[in-house]
Amino acid sequence: MKKVSSLFKISVSLLILVLLIFSFAVVLTIKKHSALNHSNKDITLEFGMFTGSNWDVANGDSYRIIDKAILKYERSHPKVHVHYYSGIRKRDYEEWLSRQILQGKTPDVFMVPSNLFNRLASMGVLKELNAAIDKDKRIKSWEYFPVAWGTGTYHGSQYALPYETDFTLMAVNQTLLEKHGFSLPQNNWGWNTFYELCKALSIDEDGDKNPDIAGVCSYTWKEAVYSNGIRLFNEIGSSCYFSDQKVVEAVRFMQHLFELNENTIFSHKDFDDGKVAFMPMSFAKYKTYISYPYKLYKDLNYEWACVPMPAGYSGNNISEVQTLLIGINAHTKYKDYAFDFLELLTHDKEIQTDVSLSTQGTSALRIIASTDDSKKILNDNYLFKDPYDTGLIADILTKGIASSKFAGYSEAMEIADNSINKIISDKKDADNNLKSLQRIILSLLEH
Repeated sequence: MKKVSSLFKISVSLLILVLLIFSFAVVLTIKKHSALNHSNKDITLEFGMFTGSNWDVANGDSYRIIDKAILKYERSHPKVHVHYYSGIRKRDYEEWLSRQILQGKTPDVFMVPSNLFNRLASMGVLKELNAAIDKDKRIKSWEYFPVAWGTGTYHGSQYALPYETDFTLMAVNQTLLEKHGFSLPQNNWGWNTFYELCKALSIDEDGDKNPDIAGVCSYTWKEAVYSNGIRLFNEIGSSCYFSDQKVVEAVRFMQHLFELNENTIFSHKDFDDGKVAFMPMSFAKYKTYISYPYKLYKDLNYEWACVPMPAGYSGNNISEVQTLLIGINAHTKYKDYAFDFLELLTHDKEIQTDVSLSTQGTSALRIIASTDDSKKILNDNYLFKDPYDTGLIADILTKGIASSKFAGYSEAMEIADNSINKIISDKKDADNNLKSLQRIILSLLEH
């Protein structure tokens, strides 16, 4: 009996040992499976964007390019899922982004309108990109137009990359010019030609001593200043140049233009009605005018075209360029994944060709804006024959100037705008009054 009992105890012990070994193996398998699942767990990359156009014109296809970019990105990054919130309008985007930042939910990658850039960079919200760009080797600053690249620069470092740009052209009623014996201005035209044409085309047709036809509408003193080869502020907003003779020259030129039809105000509607020869127009609006399906004016009874802005006496055919940037959250947990997505959006040739084709702006990449292939792609998708001169676009973007971005810029410009418009309309002495304005703006900047 003792022998049977001993055998039973041994059998039980062996069974317990087998069960322990089996249990240990099961636990190891579960842990290994759990670790494997954890390593393959999808990463969610948050992207901040707004719907519609950055340039306040019609764009019903704002998600298509982003969705295409996300699909392309996720195929090459199978662990990563890119998520964005739809339906955020441009006018609500700043408030939405501010709320996300305050709640510690800043998107990993997000759109940065140029008016927000300096504030976000100075607050430490945007990740400095120089090291990542140097390490990556794919992105080169010279591949972009300098004015667009510079929009994403803060204190000498890159904090965002250009996604889309817009710039100003001069729209011309070609039929009105030809009717009165004039031809379309050359691309290198200047203020002398501009003024003489505006003077000749300020016409009183009914004899009431008020012009019924105007040479120009909506042309501003700021556009004149830019084309006369001077900026109004230094980069950091610590100084201004309103009393500079180039600004004085621009304001005096505006006074001469104003005198041509000072008793009658002409607007963009008058241009649409064929009553105005010249009107500044953003490239985004130009595309909206002529492109399917947003073509606004199908039955204009005149031919029209676009040329560069006229050069000032001391300047060049310079346009203001605006840029929609994309940056990375300075505190993202996925900096490498975020940079890859940023690179795809702003540097990938396929995506940036779509930006030029399907948005109302254009790419900041030289190769997209300058090549014959791009020209063919654009022309094949618009209603008019050869509406784009890609050499002209490249020339404008090469010469272009960006608005200042420092804090307080909007307030300073509102004061300057009111003051200078008063100098123009009231025919005040430009030199002395701009010196006074210089002191006012400098005092504002110092505080």
